[in-house]
Amino acid sequence: MNVKSSLAALAFAASSLALLAAPSQAAFPEKPVEMIVPYGAGGSTDVLARLIAKYGEKYLGQPMVVVNRPGAGGQIGFSAIAAAKPDGYTIGWVNSGILTSPIVRPEVTFNIDTYDYVANIVTDPGILSVSGDSKLNSLEDLIALAKKEKVTISHEGIGGGDHLAVLQFEQAAGVSFGMVAYNGDAEAKAALLGGHIGAIEGNVSEEVELVQDGQLKALVVWATKRNSDLPDVPTGKELGYNIIAASSRGLAGPKGMDAEALGKLRDAMVKITEDPEFLDALKKLNMPLDVLVGDEYQAFMAEQDDGYKKLWAESPWQ
Repeated sequence: MNVKSSLAALAFAASSLALLAAPSQAAFPEKPVEMIVPYGAGGSTDVLARLIAKYGEKYLGQPMVVVNRPGAGGQIGFSAIAAAKPDGYTIGWVNSGILTSPIVRPEVTFNIDTYDYVANIVTDPGILSVSGDSKLNSLEDLIALAKKEKVTISHEGIGGGDHLAVLQFEQAAGVSFGMVAYNGDAEAKAALLGGHIGAIEGNVSEEVELVQDGQLKALVVWATKRNSDLPDVPTGKELGYNIIAASSRGLAGPKGMDAEALGKLRDAMVKITEDPEFLDALKKLNMPLDVLVGDEYQAFMAEQDDGYKKLWAESPWQ
């Protein structure tokens, strides 16, 4: 073998050894996955996130860690999700706030296109309640009072589902409410029960137990049909108000996520939401399961986005 051939053989052998010595890429996930919750501890999104985390390791192979990033009606958390490294190790909970915030504030760093969509988990109807000892017994009672004096109603941030539900109610009823934002449902309920606000706009899962035990009095559910857990509470449509309001809660990550990681996260969510123990726990939380995965979830968000943009064009909420 001549010198040139010998050198070529040595080079080939060296490159082969280097390839053998190079570590293979670890399969996702090789460490815990963080789930950002854009609201404070104790609210419905936080409760759902912790339930998902409980089953996460079983189906994902690594723990799922809840990280609360509350503030600015969810915008701090939404921004953190969108800005995360797209390796699959940081995802988070999103809702209609990622659609409405950019309409109102084009300068925010997120919008419908800055996320990859993992899966929607629940869709929870809106509900308007007063304290259990309130003299108000119906939606018409609330309207009559609001025409005489300013009634304050809570919501979780401007442009959020709660806020838009109250705005639609104002328009339909011809009244004006004082609206107060809180960093989570737990804070809002404490304010209502403490007598600091007149009513609370939230979701059925957040209020049903307090309604059932008499601490809250539900006046209306903003849905197409009565809720099975609150059969005596009328819908807005029954009362003549064509208002549908619901909160969807799902998981998304930053745009451009690693394909393998995104696929495994989606698969894990499907398996979790099929687990009988998870389903039993979810039922006890009164959270209506509504699983939408990947493209189906993104299409659902896109449809809402179109609707909110039309609403803004016709009747800006800020």
